[in-house]
Amino acid sequence: MRLTFPFLVVLFVSLLAPGAVAQPAAENRRVVLTFDDLPATGFGVDPCDAPAFYALNQRILAHLAQAEAPALGLANEGHVCEEARAEVLPRIYQMWLAAGHELGNHSFSHYDLNSVSLDTYVADIRRGEYYLRPALEAQGQSLQYFRHPRLHSGPTAAKRDGLAAWLDAAGYTVAPVTIDNQEWIFAAVYAHAKAKGDTAEMQRVATAYVAFMDAVFAYFEARSVAVLGYEPPQVLLLHANALNADHLGTLLATLRARGYTFIPFHEALRDPAYALPDGYLGPRGLSWIHRWALGKGMSLGEEEPREPAWLRQRFEAIY
Repeated sequence: MRLTFPFLVVLFVSLLAPGAVAQPAAENRRVVLTFDDLPATGFGVDPCDAPAFYALNQRILAHLAQAEAPALGLANEGHVCEEARAEVLPRIYQMWLAAGHELGNHSFSHYDLNSVSLDTYVADIRRGEYYLRPALEAQGQSLQYFRHPRLHSGPTAAKRDGLAAWLDAAGYTVAPVTIDNQEWIFAAVYAHAKAKGDTAEMQRVATAYVAFMDAVFAYFEARSVAVLGYEPPQVLLLHANALNADHLGTLLATLRARGYTFIPFHEALRDPAYALPDGYLGPRGLSWIHRWALGKGMSLGEEEPREPAWLRQRFEAIY
């Protein structure tokens, strides 16, 4: 049998990582789809437009159903205006739960832990439970997942450790991310183009988005092997936005072509990697693969893929 160079590299890395699980074959890759900012991000949806919220979530859920892909939705209840919350949020949550997906808390106001006090931040997490917790309990489920807005988990030891202790006492499990990315910039430019009816720019952004995400996956697959000796079930960070409502199906087909199957969030957390210590303290929002690397005394490695320069320029010109 002729051994290819990539095979030899993976074999060599696995031999250098005692106790590591063998690298899965490409066709056995697994990924969890997670959507922050449920029911929708601030780009392109009026906070009082209930039909727009329903339509966007229905399209995302249709893509997930077509791909037979479970997902975790993480809610910011403050993204809906006060007058519409009692109508919109229970209905959106019921849509996701009825489709078999999981839900978690992403805070009420999407505060940045770097910029507010720990007391303010914790109170905002509690505020984000108002409609979410009863929706889960009505389905016989408990509220257990929390994800830090911006993936900022604490710029100081006092904030990081204080929040971690509070989350533990409140029964929360942090929802980590391994496949971090700049999807939100693509989504912002896409929403602007869609509002103008600029279909050419919409298509340009969508095409660049899928290619970018393909490169991001390649980066974190390699980084996983360098840090862990194998590829764990990955957790992909996405957002509830028009870009994904329109083009999620294409992205999921691209991931299938990379050998991925889609699994529920709770299943991914059984992998031993997710029990490794988070070695990062600071103001940045980092992938857990980088955090595990720091916990092992490794460097952050090469820079992650970035959005195209033209897209960044468009974003800065618009916003």
